[in-house]
Amino acid sequence: MRRHLRAMIEQRDRGAALILVIGIGALVTALLTTAIVVAVSGARHARDDADWQGALSAAYAGVEEYQSRLAADPGYLRYGNASSPFTASSTVIADATNAAFGIGAAGTWASVPGSAGTAEFRYETDISTFDSDGTIRLRSTGRVGDETRTVVADLRQAGFLNYLYFTDYEIEDPALNGQPDSCVRYAWAGRLASCGATIVFSGGDQIRGQVHSNDVIHACDATFYGPVSTAYNPPTGERYVRSGSGCNPDFRVKDPARGNSPALLGVLGMPETNSEIRTDALDGGCLYTGPTTVTLNSNGTMTVRSPWTKVTRPGAAVPVPTACGRVGTASGQLGHSAGATIPVPNGGAVFVQNVPTSTTDPNGWRSNQAPHTCPTNGNGVGYPTSGETVPAAIDGTAAYGCRNGDLFIQGRLQGQVTFATENYLYVVGNTTYVDRDRDMLGLIGQGMVWVRNPRINSYVDSPNRTIDAAILSLHSFAVQNTDKTGDRNGTLTVRGSIAQSFRGIVAQSSGYIKDYQYDARLRFRSPPHFLSPVTTAYGVTTWIETSPAMDATGGYR
Repeated sequence: MRRHLRAMIEQRDRGAALILVIGIGALVTALLTTAIVVAVSGARHARDDADWQGALSAAYAGVEEYQSRLAADPGYLRYGNASSPFTASSTVIADATNAAFGIGAAGTWASVPGSAGTAEFRYETDISTFDSDGTIRLRSTGRVGDETRTVVADLRQAGFLNYLYFTDYEIEDPALNGQPDSCVRYAWAGRLASCGATIVFSGGDQIRGQVHSNDVIHACDATFYGPVSTAYNPPTGERYVRSGSGCNPDFRVKDPARGNSPALLGVLGMPETNSEIRTDALDGGCLYTGPTTVTLNSNGTMTVRSPWTKVTRPGAAVPVPTACGRVGTASGQLGHSAGATIPVPNGGAVFVQNVPTSTTDPNGWRSNQAPHTCPTNGNGVGYPTSGETVPAAIDGTAAYGCRNGDLFIQGRLQGQVTFATENYLYVVGNTTYVDRDRDMLGLIGQGMVWVRNPRINSYVDSPNRTIDAAILSLHSFAVQNTDKTGDRNGTLTVRGSIAQSFRGIVAQSSGYIKDYQYDARLRFRSPPHFLSPVTTAYGVTTWIETSPAMDATGGYR
């Protein structure tokens, strides 16, 4: 009996142990299964996270690859895929060799170099505003695995508008002082001392923005508040020349390697002509002929006097649109002494050309023809004024030639427009913006851009002068009659940017102290149809990540 009872007890204990073993085994199995699931899920999450990060890098790689194409061929901006909804507003040329222009599920993707095909990108271009503000908008989508990310970048040329003050040669224009063409050479490349003295940034000058010179900068006690650069690179020492023994210019942004010195930057090439703006003026702008005056009115109009003009848009269906003013000498017309008042061609260009002598030209006049009588020393639109000290002719071109493509401008601008001339451009009075956040003015002279300083009867005409504009002269930006005796004027304030082939004299005996202030908007925008350097790279001015434009299959979201 005892033996039977003990057997029953042992059998019961073995059953309980078995149940315990089975329970523990099940628990271990569950834990192992959970661990495996967590591990697999974590690996998948880590992989997805890596793909997500990689997709953004691939999108950035697309932007950089497009920039490299522009650097190799600036005209590449005209290529794209017209079937892209992002590009649809632009006129583009197809490039079947560029896989990054693919769209749709069947379209191609470009591979990121070094990724073995695991990272890819596509990009789409929008150049609809390029002709007006110089901006290319690029939308780049990167793909890694099942992840896509998209960035939109605005690209602009790194050009003259990056600088408050840009000069190609730090000497007076050889055309002004009768020096030979051999003087058109940088000092660091062997320009002779006989070519004339280098113009100096003098004491009291306040330069509030970025400065670049392809030549050697000479300075005294001027203050440079922004970065300064030059193509001059001596083996040691400062990359500028002190203009006197007691001169101590202050470079507030100092070169880390050379202390109180400009930084090194290569040569930025100047264009040879501004004639492309004439073409732009025929497309929605205005072409004027001969000496022309423009007074900008604060209500968004401008009053134009241009007696020689016959046709303002040659070749157009309406060659003399009322938007550019009616021709003739009656009241309210371009040839009348009070001129014609018209809206500013907002977003357009205005070009003033020399009077053509060919009778086949729509604006041509024979040498013995004239719409008015030219004064012996005048131009028929009011210059020179009585008692004015008339500057000498330059290379045979009179200061106020009766048939010159000269513009005389002043006033308050409401709008965005660029004015350009085949000859001289004169700023004859304060020229400012109504709204400095919205309005934008470009002034481009094939010849000199003059700040008028008539020295009437040897006296100061204007103690101070203010100009709001991006200024470019393919000769010089200068003040008239700075070499005359008498009192010096006050301050010349330029709020914008200045670029010129040769340093123009602003101070000397009877000019102005400089107060130049950079318009920071010019880093991101430009006046309509403004000129760019002949060789330059495109840089990103702004970029932002947006919702993915495409999914991993290539279809638009």
